[in-house]
Amino acid sequence: MRLALVSDIHGNLAALEAVMQDIERRQVHQVVNLGDTLSGPLLPVETAQRLRRPAVPKALSPAVRSTEGSPVSTLPWLHVAGNHERQVLRLPLPRQSPTDAYTSSQLTDADKAWLASHADPCDPRLHQGAMWPDRLGSDVALCHGSPRSDIEYLLETPVGEEARLATSADIEERLDGRIPPHIGLLVCGHTHVPRSVRLGRGLLIVNPGSVGLPAYDDDHPYPLSSYHRIENGSPDARYAVVEKRNGRWICDLISVPYDHESMALLADQRNRPDWAFALRTGYMPRC
Repeated sequence: MRLALVSDIHGNLAALEAVMQDIERRQVHQVVNLGDTLSGPLLPVETAQRLRRPAVPKALSPAVRSTEGSPVSTLPWLHVAGNHERQVLRLPLPRQSPTDAYTSSQLTDADKAWLASHADPCDPRLHQGAMWPDRLGSDVALCHGSPRSDIEYLLETPVGEEARLATSADIEERLDGRIPPHIGLLVCGHTHVPRSVRLGRGLLIVNPGSVGLPAYDDDHPYPLSSYHRIENGSPDARYAVVEKRNGRWICDLISVPYDHESMALLADQRNRPDWAFALRTGYMPRC
């Protein structure tokens, strides 16, 4: 079993297409998307249209690509919702952030129906390997943030203005007893930080990082932080490939260069200099 893991695309179509091309050459059986797929000042509608296309049989993909002029996927995708899906679909427009409000205003009813079809990240079946056992096996668990919240950091802890690797004790506390012993792989997203951690009990936890946004800042209060930045230090798109070998899951974290300047220019045009800087550099601007 070989899986590609993507998360936090945030409407970055150029990054998504680069990642899709890279995935096609890696002999993957299934793609899993961990959410926050469209929200952002870039191309939410075009990204939705791209992902809503059905997979094309490998034998037909060259002909389809020559007709459509963009990469085609020969692989099936599974989608989990993130916090931004929930916010775009459920919050009244006046309560949405500027980023979510822009996204919500652009999406069609069909786009929103597609988002609403994504799996609830807090559904216990996702955490117990019972949502898609025929596609992933029964020992793979999924969430967006942590199993108990779509906005909780699982593998990072904000301290001051940075986010540090969480201790194993903190990770176990955030798992909240929701991951049963038979689970060998837990996949999360949300923090945009590519990381794999193997706990003492053998559970491998993987965050593939962000396809579409390599840096952001957040003023949500935490016990040791009132403001922090997430920075990957590179504009590259990130994803991961996991494979089960000899009964254990292993992980390859992958960085994919793409035409990030085209997306940065679009962010500039949308009057989002913070996004433009992050897309160009992988850092957040300093005042």
